[in-house]
Amino acid sequence: MEIFGNQSLRESFGEALVELGNQYDDLRVLDAGTRNSTMSEGFQRKYPDRFYTAGINEPGMIGIATGLAMAGKRVIVSDMSIFLQHAHAHLLTAARQKQGLHLIVAASHTGVAVGPDGGSAHDVTDIARMRLIPDFTVISPWDSEIVRKSLKTALEEPGYYYIRLNRPKVPTFTPPSFDFKIGKTYKLKSGSRVTIVAAGDKVYTALQVAAELGEGIAEVIGVATFEPFDRAPIVESARHTGRVITIEDHISQGGLFESVAGVLAEDHPTRMMKLAVPRKYTTSGEPDELAKMYQIDKSALLHACVKFLA
Repeated sequence: MEIFGNQSLRESFGEALVELGNQYDDLRVLDAGTRNSTMSEGFQRKYPDRFYTAGINEPGMIGIATGLAMAGKRVIVSDMSIFLQHAHAHLLTAARQKQGLHLIVAASHTGVAVGPDGGSAHDVTDIARMRLIPDFTVISPWDSEIVRKSLKTALEEPGYYYIRLNRPKVPTFTPPSFDFKIGKTYKLKSGSRVTIVAAGDKVYTALQVAAELGEGIAEVIGVATFEPFDRAPIVESARHTGRVITIEDHISQGGLFESVAGVLAEDHPTRMMKLAVPRKYTTSGEPDELAKMYQIDKSALLHACVKFLA
């Protein structure tokens, strides 16, 4: 597996913002006082007249963003994911406006990968929350290249988008030539005995484990879009292997496991295992330590695969 770099999803988001700001002069960016964390500060420096700081006021920020979108602007809101909980009702209200509005919400510092900021900063329920809002497209990129392609595509087509970003650096393994489309699920590696369905930066973990298991053993399905959810590649793979394991940096409730289980329950009941953050309050630690503690790391996935195949 070729690696093209090592960059956090929030860093690639910040760089893409600056690039796209040059392409779209109607683009407006808002932040709730976290611009040095979300990496939106680069856009502020380059285009200060198109950047707005709402302060510690997420509901107000979404209100301003909705107004700008209703005025015909492309709007991107960036914030640390855990703080966006305060504006959930306002996001629901924004989506009810419809009318071809163009609003993108970029949420950084998701999952236990936030690490030493502490359990109160770990947002492991955001995908579940955002999937409850009709008309929102929910995206969880797996590396920096997918962040760039997701953001570019989202700016081309009016609608409501939620893009999930993380804090630590992760390997970039998607080549620039990859034909990524929002709403598609991808088979990234072929295998015949077990299917690993992974979301976000756990896709790289899945590919690592598939390589360690040996050629032709594990099939890897990469999920970067939760809404709409592309079921066909997952069902096809489950029919082929007869075993499915999901891995995610999120609780299983409303996350990847329940999405996949729901699809397979309807189309092809299949034996399943899950690796997900437990539904409990998490604690502080380094990202790798927490991934190991909550059994969503490479070692846990490899062990689960071996056990499943026994």
